Amino acid sequence: MAQVKKILVVGGSGPTGPIIVNGLLARGHKVAVMNTGRHPVEFDQPVEQITADPNFLEPVQEAVAGRYFDTVVASYGRLRLVAEAMTGHTEHLIGVSSTFYPNWIDPPATVRPTSESGVERDWAVTYLDEGRAMPPNVPLDPVGKFGARVVETDAALQWADRHGDFDATILRYPRVYGPRQPGATEWSIIRRLLDGRTKIIVPEGGFFLNSSLYAENAARIVLAAVDDRETSAGKIYNCADAEPLTHRKWIRLICEAMGKTVEFVSVPAELSRPAWPYSRWPLTVGHHILDTSNLGELDYTPVPVSTAVQRTVDWYIEDPEGRGTVVEPQLRDSFRYDLEDLIIEEIDRARVRIEALKFPDFDMSHYYAHPKKEKSKKDD
Repeated sequence: MAQVKKILVVGGSGPTGPIIVNGLLARGHKVAVMNTGRHPVEFDQPVEQITADPNFLEPVQEAVAGRYFDTVVASYGRLRLVAEAMTGHTEHLIGVSSTFYPNWIDPPATVRPTSESGVERDWAVTYLDEGRAMPPNVPLDPVGKFGARVVETDAALQWADRHGDFDATILRYPRVYGPRQPGATEWSIIRRLLDGRTKIIVPEGGFFLNSSLYAENAARIVLAAVDDRETSAGKIYNCADAEPLTHRKWIRLICEAMGKTVEFVSVPAELSRPAWPYSRWPLTVGHHILDTSNLGELDYTPVPVSTAVQRTVDWYIEDPEGRGTVVEPQLRDSFRYDLEDLIIEEIDRARVRIEALKFPDFDMSHYYAHPKKEKSKKDD
C-alpha cells in the first residue's frame, strides 16, 4: 500500500488543479488546497481549504505557520514567493514554471536598451550550474520583466534544492490547452468555424511546429512526480504532449473534431495580422520543440493529442456563448472577417501575377545518372 502523504496544492481551481487534487484523493492522500477562494471548485471528496493569496509572501507564511506537508504542488501564484514561504514546511516542492529558452520568444524581443541613450545589447543570462546537475542544462533566457522573474525563480528553486531547503522538482510548461484554460487559442478557430468561415489564414503555410501541453497531461505529470519522489526530486522536466503539432495540423484537428473542412490560405507571417492571436505571432515565430526525453522516467500515460483536441473542442461546443466569450478578451482576436477577406483577395491577386511570370524551366529530375545499358570496356 502506498504511503499516505499530507499534500498541499497551491492553486487547485485552474485547468489542471481539479485533476491533480482528485488524483491525489484517489491515491488516498490527505489534501489541502490553498488559493484566494474566488473560484470555488467541487472536488471528488472534501479537502481542507486554506484561503490565502499565493501572489504575496506574508499571507502564505501566515497560512502555513506551524504546518508541515510531505509535498507541496505549487501551480499558482508567484512561485519564488511560495517556495520561500514553504522552506521549513515541506520536504518536496513541485513547482510549475515556464520555458523561457533562448529564442523561444522571437529573437528581436531579446534586445533591450541599456540606458536612456538607447544603446542596445542582448540580455545576459544568469544560471546556476554548480553542484548537482538538473537536466536539461540549457539556460533560460530572461526576456523582459516576466522572463527575468522566471529565470530568478528557476535559479532560486535549484539553489534551495542544492542547499537542502527541500527537494525541488521543476516542471516547465509550454502553452497549455484544454477546458477552462485562460487565453485558449482554440476558441479563435472554433468560433471561425461556427461563424461559417471556409478559409482560414495560416502564417507561412501553417508549418511552424510547436510543443504544447494538454491540461490533463500536465496533471498526470504532476501526479507522477508526486508518486515517485525518489526519481523526480532534484530534476527539471520539460513538459509537453508526445506529439508536437504544426500550426496547420492543429487547425485541421479542430476542424475534424467539429466535422468541418476549411481551405488554408498561406500568408507571410508579418502580413497575417488577423492570425496573430491564434498563431501567437509575433511572440513565437518559428519552430518551438521541447526536449522531453527525461519524462520517460516518470510513470504516466499521456492522453493522445487527437483525443485531447477533441475533448477541448467538445467542451467549448457544449456552451460556446458562455465559454467562448470568456476567453475572447484575453485573445484580443478582432474576428474582423472583412479584413481577413481583403488579405485573402490580395494574396490571390499576388499569386495570379506571380504565376504569370515566365520562369526558366526547372528540371525536377535528380542528379544521379541512369544509364540505359552497361558501359563496355571499349567505351573507356
